[in-house]
Amino acid sequence: MKKARILTGFAAFAIAASTLCASVGAVEPSYKASEDYKESVFYQNLQSIELTGDGVSDTIAVALSQLGYHEGNSNADLDGRNSGGSRNFTEYNVLFGKLDNGEGNGTSYGYAWCAAFVNWCLRQARVDQELTGGMYVSCASWRNWFIYEGGAYGASYHARTDDYVPKKGDLIFYKSLSATHNRATDHIGIVLKCEDGKVYTIEGNADNKVGLHEYDLTNPYIVGYGSIAYKTADVPEVDYYATENHLPGLYIAGNGAVSVYAGASSSTEKITTLPSRTVYRITAVQGKFGSVILEDGSTGWISLRHLTPMTAEQHYTVELQTGEQSIKAVVAQGASWRIPEMTLDAQALGLQAAEGGELYMPGQILTPVADMVLAVAYPVQTETETETDAETEAVTQGEQATQQLPAQGESVTPDAPLTEEQSTNKGCNGTVSAAFMGLLIAIGAAFAIGKKRNG
Repeated sequence: MKKARILTGFAAFAIAASTLCASVGAVEPSYKASEDYKESVFYQNLQSIELTGDGVSDTIAVALSQLGYHEGNSNADLDGRNSGGSRNFTEYNVLFGKLDNGEGNGTSYGYAWCAAFVNWCLRQARVDQELTGGMYVSCASWRNWFIYEGGAYGASYHARTDDYVPKKGDLIFYKSLSATHNRATDHIGIVLKCEDGKVYTIEGNADNKVGLHEYDLTNPYIVGYGSIAYKTADVPEVDYYATENHLPGLYIAGNGAVSVYAGASSSTEKITTLPSRTVYRITAVQGKFGSVILEDGSTGWISLRHLTPMTAEQHYTVELQTGEQSIKAVVAQGASWRIPEMTLDAQALGLQAAEGGELYMPGQILTPVADMVLAVAYPVQTETETETDAETEAVTQGEQATQQLPAQGESVTPDAPLTEEQSTNKGCNGTVSAAFMGLLIAIGAAFAIGKKRNG
């Protein structure tokens, strides 16, 4: 790798000016990109990114947008599509100009490019050059800046043997275990995350392309880490190696074509395929599938299994509860999501967040403005309905009592002697006591005797 620090003359001034003047928004190259690169999918991927002002997130998003870019053998290969290229010709070297690294390509864009790639990503993310030491294409010179000069700009250097735990956005320095040179480092990458004793990275010029890698923290191939004092902004956290708990945002596809399904499952109808190595915006996540908007405006679902998260968007969680099943979706702020088809009870009115709230039905399009839990809603019995039911019950009981009374003149012989309590009878005007009934019987008997005597 040629030792060089390109930060002189008009070209350096122009690059610095474009970096300072660039506003947060969609990424355009900070330099005059080659025409071949501007025709490539990697340029389209770069343009799909909206800068947030958070240096770490923006730098990593830019780097991930280039996944799969392959070096070429000449200036005709700057589009990154020559999978057999091996002579170091890359678009990332165009930013720094033509150099001669003494490896047979003369003064050209064909020189070792791992440091150029990392610096290219920082420049496209609009990270201030003073925070990173300038326009380095030499790993060893860049490491020296972190050690001897970086402290004045909030930067720091940590050797692997310092037991330092690397952070997302750190630069990671390596040295080949078989190296015969005396340089302190000969390769560099960007840290994506550190977890369970491993560090995960994205690197250029490893296997002649831009790719993802992982190492044990104790691997002697690692020399150390350079920490940059990035500017920060409030952005959602991204798990760049997520296997679950995916979030809406930008994802880049791998080598294979991407199958698109009608629903959030591969068991639903396959409706089309999308190209590999392309960035897609996922507007909603349900399980391990993400919703994408197709060219005709319709919605499809793709498996996130082989896609790499690049960014995450502000989002809301919607949970559907039907008793037997629960469906959870994460929807990007301002995006819409179609409630999945699901079976509801025949008496159900629909799905509702709270009593009196809006009702939603399976198949309906929902645009959440807050986290939501929707449960099955049933008709609510009102006070008037309750009173009517009570009156109906009273009338029914009265009818049943009337039907049980003997007809006029009909005698009733009880099956068993009545107790004092049971001898109380119900009349239409209230309760008639046994004593009163006895009095009536006595009067009737006296009247009968008198009549007999008079006759």
